Amino acid sequence: MLLAAGCRQSADRFTETMDLSGEWRFELDRDGKGMEEEWFSRDLSDKVQLPGTTDENQKGDFIDERAEDRLSRVWYWKGAAWYQREIDIPDSWQGKRVQLFLERTKDTHVWLNGTYCGYENTLSAPQYFEMTKAVVPGKNVVTVLVDNAKLPPVGPSHAVDERTQTNWNGIVGKMELQATDPVWVDGVQAYPDVENNRVRLRIKIGNLTQSDASGKITLQAETWNTEKTIHFEKHVEQVQQLSQGESDVFVDFGFDKQAPLWDEFDPALIRVMVALETESGDDRYQHATWVDFGMREFKREGKFLMNNGNRVFLRGRIDCANFPLTGYAPMDRESWLEMFRTLKSYGINHWRFHSWFPPKEALTAADMVGVYLQPELPNKRSGMDQRSMEQEEVRKIYNVDYLELEGSKINLTLKEYLEKEADLIFRHFGNHPSFTLFTLGNELGRNQAMYDLVATFKADDPRRLYAQGSNNMHWEPSFAEGDDFWVIGATADSLPVRGSFAYISKNAPFGHINEQSPSTLVNFAPSIAHVEVPVIGHETGQFQVSPDFNEIPKYTGVTRARNYELFQERLEKANMLDQADDFVKASGKLAVICYREDIEAALRTPDFGGFQLLDIMDFPGQGTAPVGILNVFMQSKGLVTPEEWRQFCSEVVPLLKMEKYTWTNKETFEASLDVAHYGPRDLVNTKINWQLSDLSGKVLAEGSQNAGTISRGALQEIGEIRIPLAEVKGPQQVKVSVAIADTPYKNTYDLWIYPDEIDTSVPSDMMVSRRLDESTKHHLEKGGKAILFPELDRLPKSIEGAFITDFWSWPMFARGAANRGVDPAPGSLGFLCAPESPLFNHFPTDFHSNWQWWHLVKNSRPIILDETSADYRPLIQTIDNFGRNHKLGTVFETSYGSGSLLVCAIDLPNLMDLPEARQLYYSMLKYVESDQFSPVFEIDRAVLRRLVP
Repeated sequence: MLLAAGCRQSADRFTETMDLSGEWRFELDRDGKGMEEEWFSRDLSDKVQLPGTTDENQKGDFIDERAEDRLSRVWYWKGAAWYQREIDIPDSWQGKRVQLFLERTKDTHVWLNGTYCGYENTLSAPQYFEMTKAVVPGKNVVTVLVDNAKLPPVGPSHAVDERTQTNWNGIVGKMELQATDPVWVDGVQAYPDVENNRVRLRIKIGNLTQSDASGKITLQAETWNTEKTIHFEKHVEQVQQLSQGESDVFVDFGFDKQAPLWDEFDPALIRVMVALETESGDDRYQHATWVDFGMREFKREGKFLMNNGNRVFLRGRIDCANFPLTGYAPMDRESWLEMFRTLKSYGINHWRFHSWFPPKEALTAADMVGVYLQPELPNKRSGMDQRSMEQEEVRKIYNVDYLELEGSKINLTLKEYLEKEADLIFRHFGNHPSFTLFTLGNELGRNQAMYDLVATFKADDPRRLYAQGSNNMHWEPSFAEGDDFWVIGATADSLPVRGSFAYISKNAPFGHINEQSPSTLVNFAPSIAHVEVPVIGHETGQFQVSPDFNEIPKYTGVTRARNYELFQERLEKANMLDQADDFVKASGKLAVICYREDIEAALRTPDFGGFQLLDIMDFPGQGTAPVGILNVFMQSKGLVTPEEWRQFCSEVVPLLKMEKYTWTNKETFEASLDVAHYGPRDLVNTKINWQLSDLSGKVLAEGSQNAGTISRGALQEIGEIRIPLAEVKGPQQVKVSVAIADTPYKNTYDLWIYPDEIDTSVPSDMMVSRRLDESTKHHLEKGGKAILFPELDRLPKSIEGAFITDFWSWPMFARGAANRGVDPAPGSLGFLCAPESPLFNHFPTDFHSNWQWWHLVKNSRPIILDETSADYRPLIQTIDNFGRNHKLGTVFETSYGSGSLLVCAIDLPNLMDLPEARQLYYSMLKYVESDQFSPVFEIDRAVLRRLVP
């Protein structure tokens, strides 16, 4: 790293900078007259700290809003805001080229000493303003107008959406003046040539002198972010006729030693210092800068994503720009390093930025950690002719002089804006090896202009892969010819590439996890068979977890969790707030189970490109979607450890393929074993160990088999596992684990073993009824015991049974269902029970739903018990969503006169062909027969008649 430090010193020597962070004068332009009244020529009256936003500086309107569908802003400003500061320019800058650098802001005009210096409205790249002609030695006044009400015609992209990072006003990141000699290196683009162990450099040289310049470029390179630094031989290139304005110099820099390659496992980076020495007439100029890049070739080969000739499987998440403390993305490297390393510990190697582009330090951190990024243009619109403002509106707002200077940027069509934005993105971020995929935005339509944009980008910068968008045309899926990859939820009607959908989706209502009998056999091969490019699953998962109200005090920044506060109040009103933490745990455990199946289904698909989870962390906006195993601060909810998650989400995953999770002890457990191997190298002379054990860890059966060489970059079949279950005493939950010897790679599956035959005869003193009819009531009145299995279609106060937790946000999709005239989703989040209850003495269970419950809960109708007393709790309590908060009983009990009644809203009598149903029925009989069955509560008779007529 010594040369890297030297590079920085050289660049600092030749690029002088003046940090502009600190206190600035400030004023809000509430009437929008600042431009007309020339506020740039007077002193502003207020003060703020920059970098920062009006929210962080508590400027604007104190609204402390109470939003239900997103986080709430405390301070709000949308409109023109003026920022001003005096700066002292040293005499040594006389004759220098001087520019203002603002790393990230919005629609911006800049003046220096009253002289207009330009306009910019990029949402993705740094903004530069030329000040050379206006700057003078000594006191100068820089004035900046930022107007977050004037946005490009990009729609509610996550770059500006109030539901994500908010449409903030301010300036964030680095703010500085930069001074160089008038002949300087204006930028360097690095194009790796992996095959020939070299890099082609396109060096842009600026020249503000009045004559041509000539000289030499000295290149010196070394690796960094590597275990051992490699120094490469220096290269000198003579340059002639550097004309006024800009010139491009192309240099092929061949490495004298083998340059290490960049990938997710060995993210080696190379830094090249570019030192320019020139002459123009009698004047001598110097400038130096550097470029960081990685030697990698990311491309597609048929259906596969390839990096340096090796297949890549993307295990991704979607970054929807939720940053509740600041309202904007971190601008420092350490924050991004922490985030990338955290998610790498969960096996994530891919990160999509949903309709926004991250700051430079995010890409640098991804380069260092080894993460494949898919940033996007800040766009959620398809109409390429749309403008943010009509020409007359522009003329009313801006002075004609400014319009003449910068009008080409002010009044762009969407297509023109995206072209400009992409050009800036490629210029400022194109060298980052982590920048591997790029699209025009999220869930767009399709038109010829979009084909043209993708074709242009591919021709202009071939260092990555391109597509028109993510989940474009999802209402009628079809592939856009010319795209390099396809991010989609379903490739056609009933051809899904993920395991869950909104209930109102026509592609595959709910998805296979809720609709097909549970197994580990499902994959998406039929859905991608007709597609010739890599397919990546769009917004995989979306399994909702009950809100964790313990997070509320963490919102100490510019937003507040008023939505969570409201949900907490609702749960308290429903008399269930004391159960909130248990609801989080139970729903969260089920969500992990569902995420696992979705991820493994993707891994079981031989030619799949990967998946993008929405999300591994919560999305507290756009309806409020607590769908993460991590909260929005990327902190664990205690649902699953990184080590447990990596068993099924990692570069190498052993996979069992079995037809079911529930077995009898007369059967032989059969499963085939595959290994999804996308690790760094082949696994040679491997042995696979398997083991069947009970929950105490006692080994019931074990074995191993030689697997030979498991090649990287494929899903490989290994062999079969057969385990006779006659010696397994049921009923019990067991675990079957598979591990690749001498590696960290293992996977564990839950199984449930039941007796093949069991006595389900009803004791003579007990009744089992389908209706609470007169004979059942009479039996109870006489002090008898009864189990009631109400006919599900006769339950007026109940909801539909479901296995998966609700998709995304029930209120949001319930409104969508109403608009379509269809029933909403069940909206439940699994169930909560007490495994130690005597009800389960003969039916092993966790406190949450698991696969042995799938058929049972799918054939149930949880009953709405809102009319019962505040402290009444069912034995199996289905968890409702935050928008409804019903007390839901799947199994509950009540005294009835001198008798006792157990109500089960599972249609067990019609499921007796299933071993799990027989076993639960038997356990219920034994419980009701026992002295332990003595309900404390009595549900009011009138209420009970309404619940189970």
